[in-house]
Amino acid sequence: MPRYHVTAADRRALPKALRGRSSSHLGYDAAEYTRPFAHYFRSHTEPIQPHVHEALRRGRVPAEFGYGVDDARARLSAPGYGPMETGWTRTASGTVLVACLTDMPGVTADMWDWWFGWHLTDSARYKLWHPAAHRQACVAEDRSDVAGLTDREKYIGNVSFVDEYIGAKKLRLAIRFVDPTTLGFADSPGTTYVCARIGVTYLPVAAGWLVHQVRPTDHGCEMRSRFFMGPGEILSLPGRAVSLPGAAPLLTSRVGRTVAPPVVDVAVRTTFNDRLAHDLLHHCASEMNHLAGFLPALYDEFRSMP
Repeated sequence: MPRYHVTAADRRALPKALRGRSSSHLGYDAAEYTRPFAHYFRSHTEPIQPHVHEALRRGRVPAEFGYGVDDARARLSAPGYGPMETGWTRTASGTVLVACLTDMPGVTADMWDWWFGWHLTDSARYKLWHPAAHRQACVAEDRSDVAGLTDREKYIGNVSFVDEYIGAKKLRLAIRFVDPTTLGFADSPGTTYVCARIGVTYLPVAAGWLVHQVRPTDHGCEMRSRFFMGPGEILSLPGRAVSLPGAAPLLTSRVGRTVAPPVVDVAVRTTFNDRLAHDLLHHCASEMNHLAGFLPALYDEFRSMP
């Protein structure tokens, strides 16, 4: 499994909004409805695409359909489609793989790179994506006003802290974006890869990887999303970078790194059961399809807005 290399953004103090009691909420309040992009907010997501309904009804598929993050480059870089484009399974090694294919007419890869660089700093922007599940977003380093940065440079090497529901479970996640070359992906015309280490806000622990491949079709693009959950990894983060600061020196100590990994692995395996895999698939299918429906218009209107 590739190792995650801690960045300067990782070591920054946790944003104030995430310290102590959270004031996050679903939906827009009166102040959020005054934002210039509020006319794109909907109280409910668009229906998920039909093939996702079929995968949800089918349930977990055999382990042979799964693979680990080490194989993501070979699987996603190959032409055509794999045996499981939408669904979930648990591999023989214990990794849970959730896969989701989303067709996106009229959308391009550039729009998605812009979106990931644009929404990080603002909960109101984040809520556009999944109004029924997204509560709050903030970022370790606000790069929106840094002159000369590309859209990708605004999020790669940065940390997105999000509060959201996956099904009925409320999660506080730390999404640590990495350069796609970390996982072996190379640039390809009209295609982008969004890659990240998935962790939690309160502990210096990573639990999985995500990869979103956006590749062109004859009518727009399609996103092939992959979530690889497990095994866990303890990250060398300072106490100020997590919401339980006392846990960081304990877990990252020599003793902690010897004793804690098996406990972390059990926690990850227990948390990412069939129910959560099912809900993660539905969540991904909902948010990607919903945003894709108005992303071209949003991009045209606000791509010059920091």
